[in-house]
Amino acid sequence: MPHVTNNKRIAPVHDNPLDVVVQPESVALVGITVNNPDHWTRTFLDSLLAFGFDRPLYLVNPKGGEIDGRKVYTSLAEIPSTIDYVISTVPARASAGLVRECATKGTKVVHFCTAGFSEIGTEEGVALEQELVAAGRETSIRLLGPNCMGIYCPESRLAIDPDFPKESGSVAIISQSGANVNQLVRRSAQRGIRFSKAFSFGNACDINESDILEYLAEDNDTQTIAIYIEGVKDGRRFRRALERAAATKTVVLLKGGVTAGGSRAVFGHTGALAGRKETWEALCKQTGVISVSSMEDLVDVLIAREFMPLPQGYGTLVVGAGGGASVMMTDQIEEAGLTVPALSQEIVDRLREFSSDAGNILRNPIDYSQDMWQTGKLLRTIDVAMSSPVIDLLLIFTSAGLFSSKSGSRMAEYSAMVVQAMQECAKPAVAVVELSVAPEQQAMMYTLFEGLVDARFPVFYSAPSAARAIRALLENDRTKLRRSITVPLTRASAEVRIDGSMDQDVA
Repeated sequence: MPHVTNNKRIAPVHDNPLDVVVQPESVALVGITVNNPDHWTRTFLDSLLAFGFDRPLYLVNPKGGEIDGRKVYTSLAEIPSTIDYVISTVPARASAGLVRECATKGTKVVHFCTAGFSEIGTEEGVALEQELVAAGRETSIRLLGPNCMGIYCPESRLAIDPDFPKESGSVAIISQSGANVNQLVRRSAQRGIRFSKAFSFGNACDINESDILEYLAEDNDTQTIAIYIEGVKDGRRFRRALERAAATKTVVLLKGGVTAGGSRAVFGHTGALAGRKETWEALCKQTGVISVSSMEDLVDVLIAREFMPLPQGYGTLVVGAGGGASVMMTDQIEEAGLTVPALSQEIVDRLREFSSDAGNILRNPIDYSQDMWQTGKLLRTIDVAMSSPVIDLLLIFTSAGLFSSKSGSRMAEYSAMVVQAMQECAKPAVAVVELSVAPEQQAMMYTLFEGLVDARFPVFYSAPSAARAIRALLENDRTKLRRSITVPLTRASAEVRIDGSMDQDVA
């Protein structure tokens, strides 16, 4: 990234077109609306200002004028300097002309948020996209999009939403959908995740999923890559990029459009052609990538990866309050792929030395209803139970129904106790915080939720969601280990073609 020496900012060396996208020395917003501060084209300006973007920033609209004291140029030609990166919201019909105009300003990349190209499925839309691609090739300007939200990179102060976290992290996002970038960032950030970079690439008429994945595979700031994808431009290249990235990083992939109805929706969204679910799951297994089937599961895997060491095995100690809840959670956890093994009689006897048999269950799951508010007993119980060789992981759960309206005053105390229990646990630990639609109970649950997030612990909304995420990471780790020690003489590898199907290529 650019850096400062003796108070002088040194411009980065751009070896890759995506370097310019994440580290531009100057930005122009072309097509921004002048008179309506609530218009969607203002989003990029609002975001850059909120993030304190500190390089030259130019606004362009044929009408000219000012926005909050900033000059609005009537054209790129009027701007007195070169422009690295252009963010365009001009109509589709004007897009190719804009690219040619950008060539006179030394522009390296143009991001088109504009829609109305091949994704609408009309001859005109397809022709407009072809014309846009031709203009990019004529001028050697790289194109991001069209029909996408572009780039979020906290370190270089780029954003597509003013409310995104301004701190950097180690998770990167590749998404064909701009709305899904928004969803991923918001849902993950609420639970403590921070990001290195996020790319929304839309129709991928030029810069595509493989370009971005190859870039992030070499990015030292990125340790985990989350992918939402609807279709690929070059299946063989994408497969190689997945394998390369997964060799050194955790890669999690959510494929959109795996059903007949989903495929139709995908084509109308980004113009991509989808493929069968089984095809993509096979690809993920062969390349060491974690496959998930929902946004919730994708976020859960990111949370588990970011905030806990990988357990040594699947054995889970379940601790909470509520006998029925404990039973149901045990079923859900085991159905999701982890185990809840019984504690030995020796361990149970040790627990009985200081715990009441009446009202508690001590064999795993542990229902500690009678002594849950006694910090010393709870911590000692967890310590003794976690010493069992069949236990690899602590899951401590809290249900909203545990608390009455009178419990609010003690919620901070309870939150501190749960945080302490997880801090002192000798093995990996996760928390399940079941939320409520009742405002008073929700406020109490949020006190606990916030305390755990602030302490950087993995928080899940249900036991099965936690179990699915942890199982996915464990299985992926074991798959990678097997692949690292087994090098077959021949290997049948599946490769995704541009139409989203698979063919067999025996290496």
